[in-house]
Amino acid sequence: MKIITILSATALALVAVACTKRTDINGSWTSTPTRVGDDIAAASEATSVLSIDFDAPKGARSGGVTVSAVIDATQPVKADTLATFTEPYEVSVAATATISGRWSFEDDDDDDILIFLDRNTMQVNVDPNGITFSQNLLTGAQQPMVDSLSAVTADRWRSAVRNAATKQFFTLTKLDDVKVVNDILSCEVGKRDLTFHRSSVK
Repeated sequence: MKIITILSATALALVAVACTKRTDINGSWTSTPTRVGDDIAAASEATSVLSIDFDAPKGARSGGVTVSAVIDATQPVKADTLATFTEPYEVSVAATATISGRWSFEDDDDDDILIFLDRNTMQVNVDPNGITFSQNLLTGAQQPMVDSLSAVTADRWRSAVRNAATKQFFTLTKLDDVKVVNDILSCEVGKRDLTFHRSSVK
């Protein structure tokens, strides 16, 4: 009976040690800007900043996760596309996309994280108030016309941003070799090395 008790205590101790060795991923992590212009056909330049928010209390093997992207893009527009302008101009667009799901450490490997995102939770926002046109080319333009252009541009960009964000999000199905050192999370996704900085702790 004593042997069984000792073995049980040893097993519990080993589990406790294993839990303390798990990488502390709890909180929000933000990447450096990444070029995504090739994924947005209308853009001449576009960058995306990814954030991953893990709900990961100490010792948890799984939990909720939210991934978001802030995308900034520019688009040159020819004057003849809109009779209002007599010169070429440039549109700047700021957009956000978010999606939620679940995360889990891979079985028998606390260095690899699996992420399961739910497409039905994806939201994309292109705020017309965040759209700007080249300032010097708006001289003399009527404000209602500018507001109208902003609304139309926002509608056109939502689809483009959704496609780019979806591609980014669903590359994050598995984070390999996850390490956290001095509030910097490093991992591999496919053959790419990614780095995130801790932006908040829950």
